[in-house]
Amino acid sequence: MEREDSHTFIMKFSSFWLVLLLTLFGCAPAGQHGYPLARWSPVLQAPKDLPRAESYYDYLVAQIELRANQIDPAVEAYNSALKKEPNNPLILTELAALYVRQGKIDAALKLAEEATTHDSRYEPAYMLLGQLYAGLGQNRKAIDSYERVISMDPSNENAYLLLGALYAQEGRFGKAMEVFDRLRVLLPDNPVALYYKARVFLDIKFYDQAESMYQEVLALDPTFESALLDLAYIQEVTDRNREAEKTYLRIISYNASSVQAYTRLGNLYMRQGRAGEALQQFNQLLRLNRKDIESRLKIGIIHLQQKDYDSAIQDFTHLLKEQPQYDQALYYLASTYEEQGNTEQAILSFRLISANSPLWLTAQIRLALLFSRVKDYESGEQVLEEVIARQPDAADAYLYLGVLHEEQQQYAEALKALEKGIEIAPQETDLLFRKGVILDKLERKQEAIEAMRKVLIVEPRNANALNFIGYSYAELGINLLEARQLIRAALEEEPEDGYILDSLAWVYFKMGQHRKAFETIQEAIKRVPRDPVIHEHLGDILQALGKVRQAMEAYQKAMEYQHTEPDRIRRKIEQLQ
Repeated sequence: MEREDSHTFIMKFSSFWLVLLLTLFGCAPAGQHGYPLARWSPVLQAPKDLPRAESYYDYLVAQIELRANQIDPAVEAYNSALKKEPNNPLILTELAALYVRQGKIDAALKLAEEATTHDSRYEPAYMLLGQLYAGLGQNRKAIDSYERVISMDPSNENAYLLLGALYAQEGRFGKAMEVFDRLRVLLPDNPVALYYKARVFLDIKFYDQAESMYQEVLALDPTFESALLDLAYIQEVTDRNREAEKTYLRIISYNASSVQAYTRLGNLYMRQGRAGEALQQFNQLLRLNRKDIESRLKIGIIHLQQKDYDSAIQDFTHLLKEQPQYDQALYYLASTYEEQGNTEQAILSFRLISANSPLWLTAQIRLALLFSRVKDYESGEQVLEEVIARQPDAADAYLYLGVLHEEQQQYAEALKALEKGIEIAPQETDLLFRKGVILDKLERKQEAIEAMRKVLIVEPRNANALNFIGYSYAELGINLLEARQLIRAALEEEPEDGYILDSLAWVYFKMGQHRKAFETIQEAIKRVPRDPVIHEHLGDILQALGKVRQAMEAYQKAMEYQHTEPDRIRRKIEQLQ
């Protein structure tokens, strides 16, 4: 049995360095920077490597089949040649490389190792062994293979790049930089080695050093696209979006077909809310490739963000006609119907998302909340119960099942659902927070406060939990100094939150600091002008200040804004009359 399939084998490498390794082995396109890396292929090192006459015909057949991309017939021809000349390192190595393409890793490894036993200085075999060992996690052997190639041929650029990439992929960045420095000595006027050294600094997030090196690369070659893309990335992550924009535009000025530059620039504009300019970039991508479904999806998302629902529906529907199983388009189509208020179509679209899709769980939760919005709680609960049946460890399903019960004032059932979710995800703050809210509604206030303290253990700066505990203390009239401290900490996280300002005002009121309470609650009302509880608090504060008429007006507004306890407010009004 083969040790691993080809997908698992390849996935052992990480992101950029994997791409480099694949590029060098001919499995990915060369870079866009004008210095395409030489693809690896077995190189005839001496006439003795050529197949002998008895195997040469089969070898030529294999070459012809390869040119036609007919892998299986090529393998068959190589095996026929190998039977006639079993000790030829070239045939062994080239057949091993084809086995890699077929995912037959163990067979490839065996042939490549055998090639080195017949010719201990056959570089292509060691290059292939380096790839195989690295993919199997045998990094020490991979490193030895590349070092052996370099000892035989100190000018082998690919060996340096693969060795450096392996060190970087392994996290041994110092060793990677040493290797790239050796390559720079070999190629002093070529920016490629300097680029990969800069990339090491980028991977370890030494942005200043990386940027300085990229500038050196660009001084050697101002059109080095990979360096420009990495530079723009640094500018984005260091909040220099205007510079990043200029860099992307610079790339486009050099290469009007740069898919990466248009894509990243469009994404940058989307994050900045510059919808029109984002649309220009994605439309340009469509001009480059009419089948670019990702760009068409983003155009639909932009129309959705602009609340141009008809255009968004048209975009997503058109995508689904061409790609019926494109769940992302279906998800955003459902979201568009939901925002448009077309609940029936939204429900239908969310239901169509495949249970095998990564979006299925999120879609089902959105579907349950849609049913909740139209007060069809039974259907919402059925959706979430189905999720739990399919995915028993889906803690979010228990969270929203608790929310549905809470909306129906079924607090005991809500608490039960939330506690099941917490068993699955004990560090999930949303579950812990909702549990605290439910306990509070069950008049189990001390337990509610303890639940919120558990939130703070996981997220010490959680503004909602800080505010909840502080406000609860104020309501109970206890620990007022701590309450003030907690609410001030919450305001540091959310300084514009009107509800937290109301909590601070209420603490001041309970401390007898009525003037401070009044000043603070005025700021709260600026931010949340129509909340009935805040207006009730305002009335209480004004009454304490002796401003009876204004207090009456505040209570009347609390009634106007649908206070949940109107009888209490009426009694307060009656007491002032």
